[in-house]
Amino acid sequence: MSQQRFFAYLCLNEIKTMKELTFRVISLVAIFSLVLLVAVEALWAVRTYRDMHDSYRQQICSVLEEAAWKYATNLMNGNTSISIGNISRFNALVGEGLRTAGLATEYRVEVLSTTDSEPITIMSLGKVSTTNVMSVDKYLTPLILRITVADPSTAILRSMRIMLLLQILSIVALTATIVYLLRTLFRAKEIDKIRRDLTHNISHELKTPIAAAYTSIEALRTLPTLAESSDTRNEYLDISLGELRRLNTMVEEILRTSTETFATSELHIEECNIAEIVEHIRLSLDLKYASRRVVWDINIDEGCVVVGDRFYLEGAISALVDNAIKYTNDNPIVSIKATTKSGYTYISIQDNGIGIAQSEQQRIFDKFYRVVSDDRYSTSGYGIGLYYVQSIVQRHYGSIEVESTLGKGSCFTIKLPRYGR
Repeated sequence: MSQQRFFAYLCLNEIKTMKELTFRVISLVAIFSLVLLVAVEALWAVRTYRDMHDSYRQQICSVLEEAAWKYATNLMNGNTSISIGNISRFNALVGEGLRTAGLATEYRVEVLSTTDSEPITIMSLGKVSTTNVMSVDKYLTPLILRITVADPSTAILRSMRIMLLLQILSIVALTATIVYLLRTLFRAKEIDKIRRDLTHNISHELKTPIAAAYTSIEALRTLPTLAESSDTRNEYLDISLGELRRLNTMVEEILRTSTETFATSELHIEECNIAEIVEHIRLSLDLKYASRRVVWDINIDEGCVVVGDRFYLEGAISALVDNAIKYTNDNPIVSIKATTKSGYTYISIQDNGIGIAQSEQQRIFDKFYRVVSDDRYSTSGYGIGLYYVQSIVQRHYGSIEVESTLGKGSCFTIKLPRYGR
């Protein structure tokens, strides 16, 4: 049997490892796919921009080639001198070529001499900004014909704006989808962990009273001499009855917050005296934790009342006080204070316990959630106590806050409308 259990343990660990590996692989693949998509989209946009820029330059070159050819033909027909008329003719040819090509842009045409080491501008017509320009030359010995136009980058980007916007929107949408899926995976993984913890906690809690009752009843059944003594028989039966009651209380506690009836059950509204509720809780928990020697510091304002359901309010406060004792390693000191201010009643329960990490404080009111720690199983619980408390407080139109520091304790403060809604 021990070998079978060991084999089952190894199989469960192997399955858990495979799930962890699969989860990590899926996460890495999703992130890699997103990065790859962004890189591909960026490269495509850069490539498209360069292609459009090269195409624009080729069109300018084509216009210059045609104008230069017509200009050179005019020179070879006899008019070989450079003059305002000639440059005007060249300017007109360039303008006509640009209009034909559909290039509406400012431009300047120049005629440069190549006789010196550095070309010298002989004539020029047209105006264009001296910055952000693109120039194209055509060598026509001994001249250089040049056309200078405004840099097309702004115009190209403007023509690509719809395409770029759609790319950005698609990347944002895909990123949001992947983030949502990853968050869902993380949440599913966390829920699975909570489920395993809950199963472990419930199994651990339920096995104890079952084992005690089973042992007592089995002893009476198998040892007739025990049953002959009425005192011994009653003692064993009382143990069994007590453990079965404890078991019933555990089951009711789980069902109480696991069904929809809790959220819709009717509240029996009455005026509740906080001092009386706290005193009843103190007496009850003193009996439960008699061996812990709890030190109480109770300070309740006179006439401090709340209009609400006494049963549920006492259950909520009792759960907080029980946690204050339960999660204190040694010498528990519980401070309970209640005061009325501006139509609200404030009830604070402070302890000198183990405290709660800042990163955990946003989750402690979630259903079935337990604070992550190495010794989480050393203290009984199912992760529904604080959820139950918050649900009761919210049903009374109140709120609950927590202030806590690891190793220094916690303080829970309930805020309730004094006279109900």
